[in-house]
Amino acid sequence: MSDSNAHNFYPIFESSVDIFKDIDWHLDVSTGKHFPKTFSHKIDIRSDKYGSAKHVWEVNRQQFLLHIAWLYKTTGQHKYLVLYCHHLGMWRDANPYLVGVNWYSNIEVNLRLINWFFGWEVLDIDNLRKKDPIVEEFIAEIWTPLICDHADFSYNHPSFYSSANNHLVAEYAGLFVAACKWQIPHQKARLDYARKGLEREILKQNTPEGVNREEAAEYIQFIDDFFLIAAVAGRRYGIKFSEAYNKRLHAMAEYMNAMLDMNCNYPMYGDGDDGFVLRPDAGGHFNNFKSLLVSFATYFGDPSFKRAGLAWDEKNEILFGQEGRRKFEALPTAPAVRDKNKFFAESGHFIFRKVETTTTTGNAQGSTGTAIHETYMHFDAAPLGYLSIAAHGHADALSFILHVDGNPVIVDPGTFTYHTHRELRNYFVSTLAHNTVCVNGKNQAEQAGPTLWLKHYKAKVISCDKAQGVVEATHDGYASEGVSHTRRIEFNRDAEEFVITDTLRCDRKSSLEIPFHLHPSATVTLNGAAAEISVPGSRRVAMELDPKLIYEIREDGWYSEHFGEKVPAKYLYAKTECSGSAEFVTRLKVL
Repeated sequence: MSDSNAHNFYPIFESSVDIFKDIDWHLDVSTGKHFPKTFSHKIDIRSDKYGSAKHVWEVNRQQFLLHIAWLYKTTGQHKYLVLYCHHLGMWRDANPYLVGVNWYSNIEVNLRLINWFFGWEVLDIDNLRKKDPIVEEFIAEIWTPLICDHADFSYNHPSFYSSANNHLVAEYAGLFVAACKWQIPHQKARLDYARKGLEREILKQNTPEGVNREEAAEYIQFIDDFFLIAAVAGRRYGIKFSEAYNKRLHAMAEYMNAMLDMNCNYPMYGDGDDGFVLRPDAGGHFNNFKSLLVSFATYFGDPSFKRAGLAWDEKNEILFGQEGRRKFEALPTAPAVRDKNKFFAESGHFIFRKVETTTTTGNAQGSTGTAIHETYMHFDAAPLGYLSIAAHGHADALSFILHVDGNPVIVDPGTFTYHTHRELRNYFVSTLAHNTVCVNGKNQAEQAGPTLWLKHYKAKVISCDKAQGVVEATHDGYASEGVSHTRRIEFNRDAEEFVITDTLRCDRKSSLEIPFHLHPSATVTLNGAAAEISVPGSRRVAMELDPKLIYEIREDGWYSEHFGEKVPAKYLYAKTECSGSAEFVTRLKVL
């Protein structure tokens, strides 16, 4: 074990766990509550009775073990090997098979398998066990039985029906890497089962344009990692995936690259829970989108993913080794200017972008440099989510976000939580919490639970022209209210101006609410129908609001950039009534 005075605090959402000390595997570090050591599938995780299962699971994914393994590899200090094995043994003792919340969810079981797979390789266990009888004894008596139990659980508890989303992908990926590496029971059959499952799900769960059907932007890095890691493990052990698999994976990488702004910020549509497959680092919030761009550039040998400023990291070293690093560094850097719109019309996602690089003059000696300005908008005309419950979608049809110079300005408020703080969960997924039109105070779909939607809306793209920068779309989420909503967005690239036209047709008198949610760092002034928004580090945005509406600045909004965290945020807000037809025009100009 490490020195009793040593500490290493590994982040767990807004909290942390000291991985140099013994860990309470059933403790919710955010509330101090404990989950019971009873039969796993009888435990209530959908209320806050025992706290947040999500926080408990985050500890039990054991991603911190990869950090410990990396410390052992880079320092050669035996204490880190001892610590790694100590945590595994303590986990085994505290979590008998099917006892406790850590055997509740199959995705958690498979995340442990994946982290053990890479931990095994980083520690070089295959060589260590030959030289050290104590390591061999540990492998035989503790780690191998744990692996076999996890592989057995993975195969025998698959996610079907409404939960056959990212959970099912995780299950196939975990079982696949386990069967690649270890002699688990029925190894060959399990390997074939998992590979076929991954081949099937990559095509089902991601559109041909590469957009994930769960409609949760932050989940993209999570889901892409499962498919990529399986492919990397397959290559390592001589198991090839099909051309169709790799083609769809490349399309997913292209969409991910397109949806990131110049600073690798993503449009926060749908749920986001800071979930990662691998996270060897122990510092702050990890931007896995950046890491994945490095991974995709390396895996595909595609320089279009190698943005300027991307750095090789521990995660990619673990995935690809020094050979991968040499391959990545040999790739040319992608052009700094990706000055074009990217429309994914079949999937309902539209990205407007203008990028300019200018030469700047510095001090009196005449030093020069370059400045990159980017105007970026994401418009969402996509379905609510995936499968019958659309678990991780939000009621955000025809919503948009705006980033300027790599900083969020008009934003999607995010997620905050899943199964705790019910009122806040209801707020963050609601239509009113998004930059669209809310009718009669209702959501565009019926929320039946924290991750359950009924009466899904259908969104339809009426027309789009990427070259002209024009999209028009509608949805039927308010058909029961006798209301239809169509939104048209036009982007004048030369003027860096957006014209947003909302057309409402109301069969009966209805109330309409139209919000524009602002990043917490934004300052806003409002003078009649004119608003101006400023965010540090970005050019200002002038808004010409529709004069038929009376807007106010409200301060009762929320913003959650990371799971479990929230801060107050302002938004511009108007409410009116409509009977018949109405049209509202909003102009956004980057100054």
